[in-house]
Amino acid sequence: MTALIEVHDARVHYLSTGSPGSPDPARRPALGPVSLTVRPGDLTLVSGPSGCGKSTLLRLLNGLIPHAYRAEVTGEVRVGGRPVAGMTVRELSTVVGTMLQDPRRQVVGTTVAAEIAFGPENLGLPREEIHRRIAAIAGRVGVGHLLERATSELSGGELQLVAFAGVLAMDPKVVVVDEPLANLDPAAGLRLMREIRRFVDEGGAAVVVEHRVEEILEFGPGEVLYLEDGATRYLGPVEGFLRVAPAGHVKLPFPTLVARAAELPAVPPPPRPDTGPPVPRLEYRGVTLAYGPRAVLTGVDLALGARQRIAVLGPNGAGKSTLLRAAVMLVTASRGEVLVDGSPVAERSIISLATTFGYVFQNPGQALFSATVGRELAFGPRNLGRRPEEIAEDAAEVLRATLLDGEAGIMDRPPRTLSFGQQRRLTVALALAMRPRTLILDEPTAGQDLHTTTAFMGHALAAGGVESVYFITHDVDLALTYADRVVVVDDGRVVADASPADLARAEDVWAGAGLRATGLVRALREHLSGLPASGAAPIPHPFDLARHISLSAHPSGSTPFHQEGPTPS
Repeated sequence: MTALIEVHDARVHYLSTGSPGSPDPARRPALGPVSLTVRPGDLTLVSGPSGCGKSTLLRLLNGLIPHAYRAEVTGEVRVGGRPVAGMTVRELSTVVGTMLQDPRRQVVGTTVAAEIAFGPENLGLPREEIHRRIAAIAGRVGVGHLLERATSELSGGELQLVAFAGVLAMDPKVVVVDEPLANLDPAAGLRLMREIRRFVDEGGAAVVVEHRVEEILEFGPGEVLYLEDGATRYLGPVEGFLRVAPAGHVKLPFPTLVARAAELPAVPPPPRPDTGPPVPRLEYRGVTLAYGPRAVLTGVDLALGARQRIAVLGPNGAGKSTLLRAAVMLVTASRGEVLVDGSPVAERSIISLATTFGYVFQNPGQALFSATVGRELAFGPRNLGRRPEEIAEDAAEVLRATLLDGEAGIMDRPPRTLSFGQQRRLTVALALAMRPRTLILDEPTAGQDLHTTTAFMGHALAAGGVESVYFITHDVDLALTYADRVVVVDDGRVVADASPADLARAEDVWAGAGLRATGLVRALREHLSGLPASGAAPIPHPFDLARHISLSAHPSGSTPFHQEGPTPS
């Protein structure tokens, strides 16, 4: 069968902007050596730590390298049987369709219908065919009800589905998808992955980059490519990957953690709830939040503590981001009252809010505008009147806290040359540099590998005197592991507010809000079934729970399967 994509011993070195010469031969390539073949009917999973070259690989497959990025490429890259370097971007787009990690970077239509039509229009297709594709693809992907909505009004998850609909409208032979589950609720993620699987089963092919391995494995990838430091560490069937993937870096299915319990690294204990009297930092009293005439949340009565870690779960478009944007007046209440530390938020100054809440957007592009990382980190503190030596000390501290201090020359790097996951951590560093008392994070771990997530959520957020963290996420495992309280938003209202233990037991809430019962959730329910039905029941870290289950099942210390072959470092 003719290959749609062929990569043989490829290496990529990025060139500095304005540099006429070759890259420094002593500098490690951003990617390579890598070889990969994709044929019709293939679903390939690509995984690896943040910054390991996954996004660079996708740029190589879709022709953005060398057509849009300054880079030196060695080896061979062929798409549709032709060298990529000899094809135009238009020719490549008819073979390879791409859904980026950040959908806002590719959505150009003002409405959903206009976005889906954009690609076919540029291919010069007849109007009747364009309308047919819009209707058919919007229905398949589940965005038919959004066709007349402005793309600027969509949630991150809704925008991601629309971006994928725009990719399918081009009728490509291969789709390359960068972190499709990062911004999607479980139901939307299932819908998207089912469409990718159907596309493959109908003769197409797909290459999917994803950290959340468990969800992708349900859809039967035939091959897994695992990268570290830009190079291939494993390429082969799923079974071999589950045996050799480093458990501390890749989010493996929970049964695999149990099977490999002896290899799991030690982890810091999850944060425990504050035992002092509850003091509210952020209160909602009978609040309605709306954009123009469209109400997003109604009747919200909620108090978020000054010393709590609170996760906010719920479907795309339910109002999770809107709820927390009210804290910094990015949206104002059309009814009711929002209070910060007991005072109406409208009475607080911009500086007061900026030092109370460090708000980190889902899209890092909304926060990054300076020429270098150093200038980004200095911008806010300088406007607060801090001395240069204070700014330098704070910058070093927040880079350590967000695991960016190991990047060579980080202070002089243009922010957009960082990987998407690194950009997200940089925006957290910018918030921390303002020394806020509360961090508000929208999807903080999207684009992060498990090792980074564990270190970041376990220790880093205690930097700079942060007292509380409110984070929006679709990752239920993350919420149960790192929050001491979980708020669930659905259909424009708060439908649950409980401890992780009580929420894990509340199967009716999970079913009603469309939350995903992962392998960890099922194991937690069984673990908690033997404990008193109290919100004070501790939630162990997944690694600790896996060790406990493994020891209970195999008291002699044996494990269910024997690891074979070389283990990636």
